[in-house]
Amino acid sequence: MKTKNLASAFQEDLYLSLLYEIKNYVAGSNRVQPQKQILDSADLKQEFNLSDSTIYRWRRDGKIKFIKIGGKYYYSRKSIEALLM
Repeated sequence: MKTKNLASAFQEDLYLSLLYEIKNYVAGSNRVQPQKQILDSADLKQEFNLSDSTIYRWRRDGKIKFIKIGGKYYYSRKSIEALLM
């Protein structure tokens, strides 16, 4: 039960961060953008030099938390950095 609550809290935090990034994108904010906190698979491959198979394996093995929206996976920067450190 505790794990389910932690997963729900993580997903809620990820959704809120994603909505915040979408809001800023739609608003066309011209200010300097902070480092993205929500990453998709393409971001992971580019920023951390990871392969598709590595990302898939980490998802499958539960090493990284993610949400799937419309067929696209999103990850928290904190969870990726924690895994790599």
